[in-house]
Amino acid sequence: MLRLSIVFGLLLGLSAHGGPASAEENADQSTAIEQVGRWVSPAPTANTATGVPTAAQLIPTEVSPAGGGVLWYELTFALSEPTELVLDFASSSTLNHFIHILVNDQGEQIKRIEGGLRFGDRYDYFLRHGRRLSLPEGNYRVLTRMESPFYLALPEPHLFERAYYEQQIVRTQSLTLAGLGIFFGLLFYYAVMAVWRRSRTDGLYALFILGNLLYNGAAMLVYSQLFGWTWFYLISTPILFSNAVYIGFVMRLLGVDREHHPALFWLGITLLGILASFWPLALLWPNWSLEFCRIGVAIFALYGLLCGITCSLQGHRVARLYLIANAAFAIPALIAISLESTSNPLYLVEHLGMVAVLIEVLLLAQVVSYQIGQVYRERAGSQASLERGKLLDNLTAQAPGVVYQFEMTPEGRFAMPFASRRLTEYIEVTPEEVRENVNRLFARAHPQDYKDIVASIISSARHLTTWHQEFRAVMPIQGMRWLEGNAEPERLPDGTTRWYGFISDVTERKQMEEHMRHMAQHDPLTNLPNRALFSDRLDQALKSAGRYGERVALMFIDLDGFKIINDHYGHDLGDELLKLVSQAMTVNLRAADTVARMGGDEFVVLLDSITGQEEALKVAEKIRKTCEAPFRVEGHTLHIATSLGLALYPEHAGDTSGLMRAADQAMYRAKDAGGNQVVIAKTTADWTEADL
Repeated sequence: MLRLSIVFGLLLGLSAHGGPASAEENADQSTAIEQVGRWVSPAPTANTATGVPTAAQLIPTEVSPAGGGVLWYELTFALSEPTELVLDFASSSTLNHFIHILVNDQGEQIKRIEGGLRFGDRYDYFLRHGRRLSLPEGNYRVLTRMESPFYLALPEPHLFERAYYEQQIVRTQSLTLAGLGIFFGLLFYYAVMAVWRRSRTDGLYALFILGNLLYNGAAMLVYSQLFGWTWFYLISTPILFSNAVYIGFVMRLLGVDREHHPALFWLGITLLGILASFWPLALLWPNWSLEFCRIGVAIFALYGLLCGITCSLQGHRVARLYLIANAAFAIPALIAISLESTSNPLYLVEHLGMVAVLIEVLLLAQVVSYQIGQVYRERAGSQASLERGKLLDNLTAQAPGVVYQFEMTPEGRFAMPFASRRLTEYIEVTPEEVRENVNRLFARAHPQDYKDIVASIISSARHLTTWHQEFRAVMPIQGMRWLEGNAEPERLPDGTTRWYGFISDVTERKQMEEHMRHMAQHDPLTNLPNRALFSDRLDQALKSAGRYGERVALMFIDLDGFKIINDHYGHDLGDELLKLVSQAMTVNLRAADTVARMGGDEFVVLLDSITGQEEALKVAEKIRKTCEAPFRVEGHTLHIATSLGLALYPEHAGDTSGLMRAADQAMYRAKDAGGNQVVIAKTTADWTEADL
């Protein structure tokens, strides 16, 4: 029935005679009906329940469409000859109930007309509240009482010559039915696309159109006249829903997500929460439900503009097309929600709002269609790439590494259209698996390297510079391997960045580098840190201690009698003894402490973040007693002792060289005193000339 009415309305609009009313027609109408209107309210003394208030009982007042309620309007007019008239409302037809009371110049009530949206069968004209009047010459007054939960704009009673009115409303009827026909056609199309393509974007767009179809059909009186649907809140409830749906649609259409557009994403989530909160608020205060709709329209229109501008500046082609559509909608939409009346009494605020949404949905249909075409083009391109890939696969199968092609769309989505067969050998995923889901490739990246890999890809795309990255990959079978990637980028016409690159396994090289680094910093015999690494750790410890007000202890240790053992049993046994001694020292230390070999039979110990001298002495005594115990080496029981010099920061020195000198001097005093003991360094004030 609705579609038949739409088709009939379109045919009627196309067959209407003539264009817009001529200046002569408008002039004839204005001179034939001299009418003056004003918003009024009955005086407290007037009894509106039993009679019609006189002009003297009416008080001029200021009114607003917000919040609904009862409004009164007085229209006075004079006819110089018998005239066929139509009494209708200008600016808006969103009325739940109205009563027109026609009074002649003697104050006699000659006609009472009742109507409104809640009366589905009281209409003289299709999609209008207009009522016919046939009056002789004379002076008249129309007092109109209007009552609605809310008003879209201020519905002002207005008189038209019947012939002129019936000629002109064909245009508004055709506009209404054509607009609803477009809404219905787009709704059906994108609902089908959402089902068959399993596209959330299409589904959200279809829901947005559905909300506007329900609202416009109710506000334009279509549903009340065709189907008898008289529920007044059908004018506000669908818009409360579609406003929130639109936010989700924009986020899906433009790829606004947490990773690539965090600010826009969280703003969108916040606005969705605000718009969703309007639903219970509208239930609590139904008279203000339309005001919530107005605020919601402003919110989603401005959010759409912000997303469109931001993504357009990032080179998003779909966003540029969307921005045009949204700007074309936002301007008339913001005007429509702020108007209280219209300049042409035959065209209503509802018409302006519908035209604004029509512009939006028609232009958005082009944007969504472009996106669909882009998807098909991408699929066609992927198919062509697959065919080329077969040739490349054969050519690159023997290369000592992975040859690949990688892409990033303007929305930030990754894809790997091609990878050579060695991908399975190197990363333990097949090229087919990566083509279907590139995240399977990124899943192999070491968790500590993942962010660096993604950041380097984005940087390479932004500046079109060579991508180079060394990273760790963790495979189920091979375990952790070091890989090196190199690729050259290019920018495609649609804004996509494509890389052509090569991945090689550099695990052996990285292991060799790590071994060389370890050898350069550690003693080859005991595997303890050497002098260079120990000096670096001591520097760092003193800087940290100075920054946080902590204390550090340094020990210089010399093995008493080691030279005798070394000379008597040989260097090989001496080396084994040094290993055992170094292990014994390490047992008595915390993980944060360091023991290092300075050369020969000299060792140093760094105690980081200690409480004071007493703690340092306890550790030193443990080391001394541990080394005092006999060591079993190659069948020999060997006894050895240690001389330990202990210096503390900041008591004995305030820098690295001073602390090392203080500990060294304390160690020599321990040896001079007979060895096998711990000697604490002197403070600066206790130094003698011999110490210096």
